[in-house]
Amino acid sequence: MEEVKLLLIRSSPFAMSCALALREKGIKFEEVHENSLPPKTDRLLRSNPVYKQVPVLIHNGKPVSQSLVILEYIEEAWPPSDTTPSLLPGSAYDRSLSRFWADFINKKFIETGLKLMKRFGEEHATARKEIVEQFITMEEGMRAIGSEGPYFLGDQMSLADVALVPLVPWLPSFEALGELKFPGPEQCGRMHKWLDAMRELPNVVASVPPADWLSQYTATLRRFIAEHYPGGA
Repeated sequence: MEEVKLLLIRSSPFAMSCALALREKGIKFEEVHENSLPPKTDRLLRSNPVYKQVPVLIHNGKPVSQSLVILEYIEEAWPPSDTTPSLLPGSAYDRSLSRFWADFINKKFIETGLKLMKRFGEEHATARKEIVEQFITMEEGMRAIGSEGPYFLGDQMSLADVALVPLVPWLPSFEALGELKFPGPEQCGRMHKWLDAMRELPNVVASVPPADWLSQYTATLRRFIAEHYPGGA
């Protein structure tokens, strides 16, 4: 019998993506909750001695870290079958699009959003501007693909959706932390259609925390950072 564990922090957007990928594949796994503040557990430090952070997937005792690497591992370890969906589209070009947007979301959009919680001054002001621009960039990307949705690339969930799904609970937090407002459906219709569709999916609901809980948590954490790390975390 396979042993699958996911080391995570409830608020981690990257862990949410990995949890959703496992659920979409139909993989039973154990959620192992790590400390959101120091000290880090020996279990986490042993499992990810290089980056020392969540998420970490442990499959039959072997750890895999870094969320995009984990997502690719999940796709390869549990390949598509009659009962297991693929997280990558059929054509080579569409697979490249899925990977491109997952990378942009992970390394640009989500990281910019986290700066709204962790940074102050000029860095915070820059993040406020950039995250709205990146939201619009994704809208334009969806339109350029030319599909009606509801998923990022069309009618099938892909790595791009899995990477972006943390926005479902994080959107109110990003707006509150940045004192900003994302463009509405009249300007970014595809993004809002995507958000509406994701909110209805049982696997998404099971993989992300409630938005109101997250808003309270991130506001508290920002106050903690401001008090203990005034230069930014």
